[in-house]
Amino acid sequence: MNPNWLLKSSTLWGALGVSGLLSMLALLFSQGGLPDLHKREAELAAAKSRLVQLNHRNRELLDEVQRLAAKDPELMEALARRQGYARKGETVYTFRNRER
Repeated sequence: MNPNWLLKSSTLWGALGVSGLLSMLALLFSQGGLPDLHKREAELAAAKSRLVQLNHRNRELLDEVQRLAAKDPELMEALARRQGYARKGETVYTFRNRER
């Protein structure tokens, strides 16, 4: 068989074209194809964003823990005031939101 004849065969090129087209369709529309890939990439981006937020919050909490361990007087006072405590001679006023 002559290899030049195969390269000039329109049937061979047609079969390769149809095969390539069917492969592309299978890649695009099969389960786990390109739409699923885009969905997973969006999920990954959201997870990375959430991870950045959690890391930031963890750093804030670590700083607060270190300040508590060092017995930072300003932090101790702020925490006490959040719970409604006051110094001697101070008056604590609390306000409630009116519900209409």
